[in-house]
Amino acid sequence: MDDIQEKNKLDGRLERSKKSRDLIIKAMRDLIDEGILSPTAQQVAQTAQVGIRTVFRHANDMETLFKFITKTNAEKRSKHFLKAVTNGNLEERIEKLARSRGEGYTEMQNFILATTSSKWKYKSLDNQYKGANKRLKKNLHEWLPEMNNLTEEKQEMVEAIMSFEYWYRLRVHQKNSAKKL
Repeated sequence: MDDIQEKNKLDGRLERSKKSRDLIIKAMRDLIDEGILSPTAQQVAQTAQVGIRTVFRHANDMETLFKFITKTNAEKRSKHFLKAVTNGNLEERIEKLARSRGEGYTEMQNFILATTSSKWKYKSLDNQYKGANKRLKKNLHEWLPEMNNLTEEKQEMVEAIMSFEYWYRLRVHQKNSAKKL
């Protein structure tokens, strides 16, 4: 085999490997989006239509798969959580903030639930969850700089009201519609 054929063979393997990895990440994300908050490697393999060995060739364990989708989710879905509207009066900004967070929480609901339900066993998920909460807190202060004039206790109350956990309680447990919130 000459150098060109060898290079083409290697390029083909790399392309197939990348395609398999993308299918595995998509399968993991799809399973979580469907409500399977702690998918098994077997479920991921079946959904991706690859062998279980292929899954573990790309990810040594399920924590690594969570890391992969955390990265892709951050790139795709952070628009709701990283921007801040700083113009308008306080009431307008609160309404826009609540709408933006609500849309983000709706889109990310199952992934957030998967993260919170698995963070006890995967240190990287626990760190990611803590980091996300710090970013949300910082973002909240960007939307509402008036919070800096509140006591620490009142700031924490506002943060709690704007949290996923409070939103989830209102939407799921109390069955409030998005319009009502």
